[in-house]
Amino acid sequence: MDHVGRWNGAAIIALVTLVLAAFAAAAPASARTLVLDLELEDSSGEPPAADHAERLKRVSAELRHALDAKGYDVIDDAATAQLTARLVPPGTAIRSCNGCELDIARAAGADLVVYGIVRKVSSLILWIGLVVEDVATGRVVTTARGDIRGDNETSWSRGVGWLVDHRLAEHAPGKR
Repeated sequence: MDHVGRWNGAAIIALVTLVLAAFAAAAPASARTLVLDLELEDSSGEPPAADHAERLKRVSAELRHALDAKGYDVIDDAATAQLTARLVPPGTAIRSCNGCELDIARAAGADLVVYGIVRKVSSLILWIGLVVEDVATGRVVTTARGDIRGDNETSWSRGVGWLVDHRLAEHAPGKR
């Protein structure tokens, strides 16, 4: 091989190394993530359960903890309630507020926002749906949905844990 061939090979390797380094620098190792409380949509026709509001709070806290453990840099939610109260019209669900989740996330300084729903069809049939959005672009990074059986703390908790482990962990910042 002559000197020109060796130089072209070295130049290509150097160029590829530079391009890969640029992509690595552009992809954040960690993105500040705001996780909004899950909401309940109950179409079962059953009387409302008194413990649903507290269960939603507990499962939302589990979701934050699980995402943080998988590489999402979850923002402490202490100020989220104030931001939500200020930016979401009363009686409006996050999932149908026409982008208010992005306004809340921007106000909190987040790069990503996660929100979701527990949908109760009956005491036995429920599902959990989660959405992860890029705050800067408003684009959906990923969605996740899983069926659960049983309107109880254990099934809700296991459902959230499964979704994080099997659907959202692969989309954690630095793994995208």
